[in-house]
Amino acid sequence: MKREENDALIRKHYREQADKDKDSPLSTIGERVVREKELDLITSFIRVVTRQRRGQPVCHVLDAGCGNGYTLQKLTDSFEEVQFSGLEMTPELLQIAEARQLKRCQLHSGDIRHAPYNDCSFDIIFTERCLINILEQKEQLDALREIARMLKPTGYYLMIECFNDGLENNNRARREMGLEDIAPAYHNLYLDKDALFAGTRDILAPVDPVDVDPDGGMMLFPNNFLSSHYFVARVLHPLLTKGEWIRNTEFVSFFSFLPPIGNYAPVQSLVFKKRKAAG
Repeated sequence: MKREENDALIRKHYREQADKDKDSPLSTIGERVVREKELDLITSFIRVVTRQRRGQPVCHVLDAGCGNGYTLQKLTDSFEEVQFSGLEMTPELLQIAEARQLKRCQLHSGDIRHAPYNDCSFDIIFTERCLINILEQKEQLDALREIARMLKPTGYYLMIECFNDGLENNNRARREMGLEDIAPAYHNLYLDKDALFAGTRDILAPVDPVDVDPDGGMMLFPNNFLSSHYFVARVLHPLLTKGEWIRNTEFVSFFSFLPPIGNYAPVQSLVFKKRKAAG
């Protein structure tokens, strides 16, 4: 019953998001800088991997939890020789994604905890704040096992999810400035890195970005790619205004050029490869 209640809560939330934001790029996140930097990172990652694969069969990429299809639309516009798939659990969001009529992209209704794809189907799988909508840690790990199952033996998983350590560091900085802590949204369960690595060590191997792209390495897709943004948006801006943080202000947008420094963002990226014994 707990799972059914959690899933009903998530579906209700994202039905409301679909009704409110429709096909907006800000659907499910609400922050322009976050969305842009996530898209830049995903695009860079796919570009690097596809460059390495020249001369090989068509690269297959899965957006697990594709929402209203905004990210997939940008990616299909950028990569003419890549085949994309999108998986979405919320019917209302999937309907918006389908209305985009994306080329070289197949959309499916389904749940990442038991996805409707064969073993070893994808060269790249990415999640963009998807797993945090699974409200039990064990079920988050079940989803990660599904991701490992669906990856090809040489495939990559690009995880863009929310983590407790970045949130705690941000709240520590806020407390130093006399600001109250920010809690995760009611429909999110942030990931714990110790539990993540312990629960997936037999199926997924963490990858240093330098090993993916020796030329660009950490500069292209650093783990802390949103750290400076979150510090400016959640600490510096409310400190100066003596108020709470507000989305999409000119002040925060002005500082979006800053390189990522420290670990002050819950939203972080990790790269994994499938372990040989998995799947």
